[in-house]
Formats: sequence, structure tokens, C-alpha cells
Amino acid sequence: MYGVAVMSKMQLLRRLLAGRKLQHSLAVFVMACSVALAVCVLLLAEGLHSGITQAGKPFPLLMGAKGSPNQLVLNSVFLKDQPVGNISYTQLEKLRANKLVAQAVPLGFGDNYKGYRIVGTEKDIFSFQGVGSKGKWLQLAAGKTFATPGEAVVGAETAAKLGLKLGDTFASVHGLVANVNAKAHKEQYKVVGILKPVKGPYDNAIFVSMESIWQSHAHHDDADKEITAVLIRPKGYAESMQLAAAYSKDRDVQLIFPSKTIIQLFSIMGNMETLLRLLSGAVLLLALLIIGSSLYWLVLTSLRQQAVMRALGASAAQIGKLYVQLGMTLVAGGLLGGLLLGHGIYALLSLLLQQGAGLYLPQQLLPAEGALAAAVLLSGLMCSVLPVWLLSRRDVADAL
Repeated sequence: MYGVAVMSKMQLLRRLLAGRKLQHSLAVFVMACSVALAVCVLLLAEGLHSGITQAGKPFPLLMGAKGSPNQLVLNSVFLKDQPVGNISYTQLEKLRANKLVAQAVPLGFGDNYKGYRIVGTEKDIFSFQGVGSKGKWLQLAAGKTFATPGEAVVGAETAAKLGLKLGDTFASVHGLVANVNAKAHKEQYKVVGILKPVKGPYDNAIFVSMESIWQSHAHHDDADKEITAVLIRPKGYAESMQLAAAYSKDRDVQLIFPSKTIIQLFSIMGNMETLLRLLSGAVLLLALLIIGSSLYWLVLTSLRQQAVMRALGASAAQIGKLYVQLGMTLVAGGLLGGLLLGHGIYALLSLLLQQGAGLYLPQQLLPAEGALAAAVLLSGLMCSVLPVWLLSRRDVADAL
């Protein structure tokens, strides 16, 4: 047709896009932000679930002082918060004598080096396997395990961030966080081993013998020897339930399943996830309404141009298709920008969580993202077609 010869559809589309740059840019921006929020919520929900589950895998059972189970898990599994308290070393000896227990390893907290927690333990931890695990939890990348007091094995992230190498020495300070005013213990530690990454909080730990911890705190008598927690591997599921039942009424210690506490944490996260999904849905709806209203007013205020196009031979269907293409261009631009922005924000949050909490969130594409994209495109198509259809019933000849 003559109209098509005068101006191609792409030229018309560019002119329509350029006509309301601010309004169209706002629509694309809001659309991108809403999609980014929705994508980030999806990725964080899945990523946190994976990262927290990975961190809790090496901890089938935990024993600690009476108090909050949540605090015991945060301190012993995630190396956060303060210890609930200490328990006698004899509790560990009782567990090791129990026929239901395959392995029991002590954990002692209270010191740090430049903010990285010192974990007092025994050599058995380097042969510890979680339930269902195919290999050892902690494996050496270089050096050896500690053999005497004063020797230390450092986690992969600790070594990388502090620049610690085999043979380096350092002194710990009392407390769980870095404090420049804290007085260092007189005992020096020598790095004898560096661990492979475990993809969890213990990448940020420094392992020393319990004897080292006791010497630093002047606990020389057996009666004074205390530990913070015990990492327990039962012989099986039935044995773990029997152990839990046996200690359920103990007045001195508590024995917990960390996975149970983690499930409760997921429940709290689920409520937050629902709230964020509702928020992202509301913002997404707002973006679609902006695009729909933008198209409505664009079509309404361009009746004269439509009349000229009709006079040049363009059909109503061709004109309507052009406006729908404009709407879908805005939706597609916002969708693509939102997907890229969402993954970018997630990558940044993942890095911050890895550095601050030792949680490793996988970088991944989720099937739900495909469903989200399809829903956005379908909703965008409806919001593009509806205003064009409503205004197509008007007689453009009135605009001449």
C-alpha cells in the first residue's frame, strides 16, 4: 500500500516511541524494577534454602548447654551469635561410651583472630562424616592436621582473606568479634594446615586443639575442662531418636536436631517470601497499568495521525497492530532489563552473604523464571490489546 511505501512500520514504531519518551521510559523502568524484585525473591528463596541446607548437612545432632536451641544452632552451625554456655568435658566422654553413637567431636568457642572464630576441637573432626555423606567433611588442601597444642588448621576463606600460609604464626584474642583494643593471648599459633572449601560457614574458621583453648584460658585441672558443644554422628536414624529421647529430660544439657531448627527458620523465611512476592506482584501490576494507560492516551491523542494513515491506505487492523507492537516492545524491554537486574542484585547479595555469613548461594536459572516471563508477556499483551480495542470503536474521521 501507499502508506507502507511512505513510512515503514519500524519507522512508525520509532516515531511512536519517541513521542512520549518520559512516559515510556517510566513504564519500562517500573516494569524492570518489578520483574527484578520478583526474580530476586525467587532466586533468594531457592538460594538460601540451598545454602542453609548445605551448611547444616555436617551436623546430624548437637549437644550443648541448656538454653535456646536456635542460639545453639546459630553459634555451632553458622558461627554466629554467642554460645548458650559451656558443658563439662565428661559429657563428651559419656557420649563416646554410648553404643548409640558412632562419633562425637567437641567444639569450643570463645576466641577469635581478626574476627575469624577459633574453634577448639580434636583431631577426630578431620575424619568426621555427616549422616549420608560420601566423604569427610573437612579435607586438607595443604599441610597436615594439628598434632600438638599451638598448631592451627585454617579454613579456605580464612587463609585467602587473611593471607595466612603454612608456617605463619598469630595470637588469638578473647571474644567472638574483632576488637583492636583486646589483649592478645600470649600463646602463639602456627599454621600447619589449610583446608579445602566446604561451601559453608566453617570456611571462615580456624581449628585448634581443645588443649590449646584450655591453656589459653588457664584450665589445667580435669575438673575445669569445659567445651561449648558436641557434634554427634549417631549410628543410624533409630539410634538418633533413642539418643534424643534419652536426653530429653536431662537437666544439664540439651540434645537437638539442627535440621529441625533450620526447618523452623525456613518457615520464617517462607512468611517473608510470601510478603515479598505480594509486593513484587503489586509493583508488576502497577507497571502493566502504566503501560496500558500510556497506550490508551497515546492512541487517544494520535487520532489525527491515525486518520492520516487511514487516508494513506492503512487498515484499522494494521494501525492497531502497530500500537500493540509498541506495548509489547515496552513490556519486553522491561522484562529483559528486569531479568538482568534481578540476577545482578542476587549475585551481589550472594557475595555479601558468602563474605559475611559463610553461606554459599548457587548461581542458577530457575524454571519459575520462565513461568514469570510467560505471565508477564501474556499480561502485557492483554494490557496492550485492551486499550487499542476500546479506542478502535471510535471514528478516526472525526479527528480530521
